[in-house]
Amino acid sequence: MLRIAIGVMMLALVVLIPRSVAFSQVAGQPYRVSDREVEQTLKRIEQSSDRFHSSLDSALDKSPLDGTSREDEINAYVKQFYEATKILRDRFNDHKSTSQDVQIVLERADRIDGFLRRQVLTSRAQEDWSAVRTNLDQLATVYDVRWGWNGEGTRPGVVEVPYRINDKDVEKVLKQIENQSDRFRSSLDSGLDRSRLDGTREEDNINAFVKDFYESTRNLRHHFDDHKSTSADVQAVLDRASRIDGFMRRNRTGGNAMSDWNKLRGNLDELARVYNVSWRWGY
Repeated sequence: MLRIAIGVMMLALVVLIPRSVAFSQVAGQPYRVSDREVEQTLKRIEQSSDRFHSSLDSALDKSPLDGTSREDEINAYVKQFYEATKILRDRFNDHKSTSQDVQIVLERADRIDGFLRRQVLTSRAQEDWSAVRTNLDQLATVYDVRWGWNGEGTRPGVVEVPYRINDKDVEKVLKQIENQSDRFRSSLDSGLDRSRLDGTREEDNINAFVKDFYESTRNLRHHFDDHKSTSADVQAVLDRASRIDGFMRRNRTGGNAMSDWNKLRGNLDELARVYNVSWRWGY
């Protein structure tokens, strides 16, 4: 009987969930990688690549490949890889790096990987290349590029995102949300005071929804400033916003409240995109 009662209670809770609550799914990485972390990844790639280049040169000089066309081949692959990583670095420094830039780096690396799996060189060269590969796998994750090594120099990866959103762009989105939230709050207060909802439980409800929304956006801002913002933080903001959205569609508040809310919804849609959160508003 106790299990039946608990089951009934759980079912009741599900039924009582407002239909206005939006459906969402956190996708991608558990946290947003900051510019500083990308910088560290690029630095590790550059350092490990230099170590590999040195050990490769030493291994080639002591191998049967010394002075052959095969040596010329791997040296050409390494040169192309260095050129690709330099372009990625320059574009990152200019806040213009894209998944396509990373794709090119990975394709150049894949040619080197195929060569090393076909040729027997020193264990030092192989170990140094493994370190480079590990850092490149991290780079693919950072830029959301699906990747698998195949050693054929083809395009095993699929570019999912056209460009990486840098910290400056995220800061801009958060600022837009904060400013538009203040405008909405002002127009909502004004509209409620002149509506039939003034002094009612419905007014208390929307004020509580807005308070929760402000707290979640403040939490997101703090985590972003500390380079710790996560998709879960954004999820919380959107969930709080969906309650406001349901209220606004069920009630007429007058004034500019609905117009200001629609603009804020647009800002929140951009926030979901920036943090790779699949999102749709409930209806």
